[in-house]
Amino acid sequence: MSETIITQTWPTPPHAGTIRKPGPGDLNVLAAIENQCFSIDRISRSGLRRFLTRSRQDPWGVRFLAVEHGACVCGYILLLLRRNSLIARIYSIAVMPEHRRTGMARTLLAGAESVAVESGRNRIRLEVREDNAAAIRLYTSVGYQTFGRIEPYYEDRTAAIRMEKPL
Repeated sequence: MSETIITQTWPTPPHAGTIRKPGPGDLNVLAAIENQCFSIDRISRSGLRRFLTRSRQDPWGVRFLAVEHGACVCGYILLLLRRNSLIARIYSIAVMPEHRRTGMARTLLAGAESVAVESGRNRIRLEVREDNAAAIRLYTSVGYQTFGRIEPYYEDRTAAIRMEKPL
């Protein structure tokens, strides 16, 4: 059974889900979310399994958080916390299409930011496809600012916008 974690320190929309650590039993749903949300640059099933294992063995190197609505896991966020760094990095975030625009991504971001602060980080960064206007609007609305661009970044050679938020 998975445990519920995170005492939220940032406001989130009401009924925006519950954050918890995913376990090995969540691998199938995490793989389904990954495959439904991304057409390229997907994390493979074996990659998801490795991240789940690393998250449980070294929770301050990798943190995997899932968001649930009822009994349904409807999204996840994967946070990397490098040793000797004050910067946390969001490696991936995904919310099932039918649960978008319900506050789930904001809940995941708040959870990741809380974990980053608890682990002594003072900034959090991410990369986002430059053509993903909805994600860029979301990140900007919660305090992320653009600080760079990487071209090409994704498998299809699309550039990435680099964003950062002070914590």
